Amino acid sequence: MQIRCLLLLILLVSAISCSPRRGIRVVAVNKDGLFPDRVQSSLESALKWFENAVLVHDSFSDYVVDYVGKFVPGYQNPFAGRVTIQTPNKAFSLEILSDEFKTFFEYSDVVVFIRAKPFGCGSQPQAFGGSMRPKSPRLRASIPKLAFMEYCYNEVSDTFSYFDLFRHEILHSLGYGVFEPHDSSMSVKEEKYQWKNEDGTESTATRHFFNTNQPALDEVKKYFGCDNDILKGVESDEGGMHLNEYIFQNELMTPTLAEKNYFSYISAAILENIYTGNEQWYNVNRTFIGPEADAYNFGKGFGCSWLLNSCYEFLEERKNEKVPRPAPFCLEDSVQKCFKKSENELIAFSCELRDSGAADNNIPRPLNTKYNVPSTRYCPIYPNYFEKSKYELVDCQHHK
Repeated sequence: MQIRCLLLLILLVSAISCSPRRGIRVVAVNKDGLFPDRVQSSLESALKWFENAVLVHDSFSDYVVDYVGKFVPGYQNPFAGRVTIQTPNKAFSLEILSDEFKTFFEYSDVVVFIRAKPFGCGSQPQAFGGSMRPKSPRLRASIPKLAFMEYCYNEVSDTFSYFDLFRHEILHSLGYGVFEPHDSSMSVKEEKYQWKNEDGTESTATRHFFNTNQPALDEVKKYFGCDNDILKGVESDEGGMHLNEYIFQNELMTPTLAEKNYFSYISAAILENIYTGNEQWYNVNRTFIGPEADAYNFGKGFGCSWLLNSCYEFLEERKNEKVPRPAPFCLEDSVQKCFKKSENELIAFSCELRDSGAADNNIPRPLNTKYNVPSTRYCPIYPNYFEKSKYELVDCQHHK
């Protein structure tokens, strides 16, 4: 028994640090076995990313393995049997009621229990992650060990980034957009403002803010180049769980994932502010995330106008810039462009597409506009631009 338990500890640890903090031990448990190879490999890579990106202190946890059978959906008593374990460097299986599983559970910082999403699955890859936060004040003061992920078992995509999907959902499991932060200096939850439409009319819009602290807002100001006290917070989606899709586009923690997504210094600051009690839970290793965070460039240097005004006011202010309409904005001389997938294949993109739904800032559909996509706030933006942006953007007519 001692040898088997020691083996488990070796499997769980792939790096030893002499620093006061060490890489977080996030592991996944799946009662349905292994994912298809491409998906399982992405899960392992995501767990390895967390081990390098997020640092924690060694600390005693009051979570006991019996809580799994009491509280974890899909794993509650009388569930018994073998489960598949994925660590940052290996997959194996254990009996969930065994002493070996108990050792594994106690050694881990966060255990993500995976189950099939029972409803609401479409044809696209999808998952939903979160944390089971206890009511006990003692347990609430420590890193939330019990996490869940509901996964849609669809046909495996050859291009979708499952690595980013798992990173996104596990960040929610750590508390991103889910827990109240330790020290929130953002007292304003939302604000009304005027949105100027293409034809000069105005609509009342609403922007929502993350419940976070000043360092996160400072990162937003630094990134966009907006040193203005009028900016009251980090804009979020309506539920306050994600960075706003329109403002941040292909940042990892927006609601919709592109083919390539980036974990930014903004998200790092938000994550570090998530804790209760007297001690910070997470410290982000900026040396490790630096290359990725530096590569994120949507909206960089766009200024206060992008954060505070409508897109039409933003574009008006950029008329004399060297690049007046940066990607993903449509060019004035052509509302349709093409991505050149190969010499013989073009993918057409149009700003004039019509789409259903509502804009995320609650503005109504303008009466006199050729731009009709709510997800872009009826702006001259190519919808889903970043899903295909790895291809060259060309004039469709000249490449037929």
